[in-house]
Amino acid sequence: MPQPILCQTPTRGLLNLSYARQIRFCDLHFQMSWRFVCFITWNNGDEQTFDGKDAKAIAQTVNKITQSKS
Repeated sequence: MPQPILCQTPTRGLLNLSYARQIRFCDLHFQMSWRFVCFITWNNGDEQTFDGKDAKAIAQTVNKITQSKS
């Protein structure tokens, strides 16, 4: 069982990122403005998209985990 990597998002609740197969970030141009977006593919194949504050919260959690492994 993988160790939980918990991320509290402002609008979508608590996520356990240890079950993510792939996490991708990008800036998308949407309705005449740029939005920071996160795409997560989970181990079961489901995909979810997060944007704005939720995407930033996920990015901060991933950054903390990445830095602690260095």
